[in-house]
Amino acid sequence: MEMSVEASNIHISPRSTLIVKGPASARVLEGSVEVYGYSPGPKERVVVKPWRSLPLYSEAGAVVEVLLGEGGAAEVVEGCTIPQEWVEVASRIGGRFRVMVIGGVDVGKTSLLTYLYNRLVSGGGIAVADLDVGQSEICPPTTMGIATGIKPTTSLSALKPEAIYPYGYTSPTYSVRDSLRTARELASGIEELGRVLINTDGWIDQERAKNHKSQLIEILKPSHVIFIGIDDHRGMEEASAKVGAEVINIHEPKVVMRRDLDARRQIREMNYTRFLRGARLVSTPRRWIKITPLILDSLPIEDYLKTVIKEMENAAVEKAPLIEGLDMSEAELGILSYVNVQGRKAQGLALFMGIDSKGFARIYTPHQGPIQELRVGSLILSANFKEVYTYQPPLEWDRNTTT
Repeated sequence: MEMSVEASNIHISPRSTLIVKGPASARVLEGSVEVYGYSPGPKERVVVKPWRSLPLYSEAGAVVEVLLGEGGAAEVVEGCTIPQEWVEVASRIGGRFRVMVIGGVDVGKTSLLTYLYNRLVSGGGIAVADLDVGQSEICPPTTMGIATGIKPTTSLSALKPEAIYPYGYTSPTYSVRDSLRTARELASGIEELGRVLINTDGWIDQERAKNHKSQLIEILKPSHVIFIGIDDHRGMEEASAKVGAEVINIHEPKVVMRRDLDARRQIREMNYTRFLRGARLVSTPRRWIKITPLILDSLPIEDYLKTVIKEMENAAVEKAPLIEGLDMSEAELGILSYVNVQGRKAQGLALFMGIDSKGFARIYTPHQGPIQELRVGSLILSANFKEVYTYQPPLEWDRNTTT
C-alpha cells in the first residue's frame, strides 16, 4: 500500500523559519534557506524522517516545496530557532577540538552537534563519535560508532560509520560496566584525531547516570564539555576539570520535538532495518564459526541459547512456542549479533537464529564476505526487525563500574 503524500508550496517570510516534521521532504524553489548552518542547493531535496523535525531558516524569504507523508507537518514561525548560545559556542571552538555534549532526552543534543559540525567542517574533516546506544544517528542501536565527514549535511545520519563497537543493549542502564568498556574501545579509535564531536545518551537524572557521564568524560578526555539544560553537575564538572576540559552551560532550545517511548522504539526499528536491509538466511556448520555471547563470553553458545529461549518462554513471548530446540528460524526470531568482531569493532550485523538439529548455525545477515566469528547480543528481534524481547543476564550491574 502506497503512503499518501500531500504537496504544497510554502512561502517563508524574511527572517522566519519553516519547521518541517517528518515523514516529509522539502526543496527550495525560490530564495535560500539554512538547515543547522547548511544551505541546501536549489535542486537538493531535504528528507525529514518520521519523528524528526528540521528547521529551514530564511534571512531574505523563500518559497519551499514541501511533501508531507502521513503524520508529517509544517509550520512557519517568526525568527530563527537556532539559539544564539549555539552561535556563540561555535565561535569559541578553535581549529582542534574534542567536544562532548551531555544532556537529557530530547533536549537538542543531536541538533546542536549537527549545527556545530556544519559550522566547523569548512576547516577540515570532522569525526563524529556517537555513544547514544539507543538513538544513534550514525550507527545501529546497541552499538557505539565513529564516522568522518568532510562536507555539510542536514543530518549526521548521512555520514557512513567507519567503526562500529558492539555494546549489546539500547541503554547503558543494562550494564554500566560494559558501556564504559565499549567507550574505552571507541576512545582508542579517536585518540589521534584532532577534530571530534561526541554525542552521548540521555541518561542523566540519577546519581548512577551522573557517575556514568563523569567516567565517560575521563575516558574520552574532551577539550570542551557542553551541558544542555543541566542544573546539577555533581561529579561531572570535577571530571571535566580533571581532564582540562572547558565547561559550557547552555539552555534547552525553545523548539524541540518530543518523542515518547513508543516513537523511540520505532526509530530504533527503522535503524535495525537500515543496517540489516538485504539480509538473507545463511546456514553454516556450527564448528566452522566461532560463536560466543557478547556479554557472557565464557559461556558456551549452546547454553546461552537454552537460557535465552527459556527466558522467552517464561515471559510468554508470542512466537516462543514455535521454537524447535535451539533453532528459532521457524519462529522468525533472532538475537541481534555482530559479525567478525576484531578489536571490539564489528564488520556488520546479523540475527543469530540458533542452531538446527543437523548442527548448522542459522544466521540472517546482509554481510557478503565470509563469517568467521559471531558475537551474540541480548536483544531478540523478529525477522522484520521489530523488538521482541531483551534478555538480561544475571550480572551485578553496579559492581566494578569503574573497571
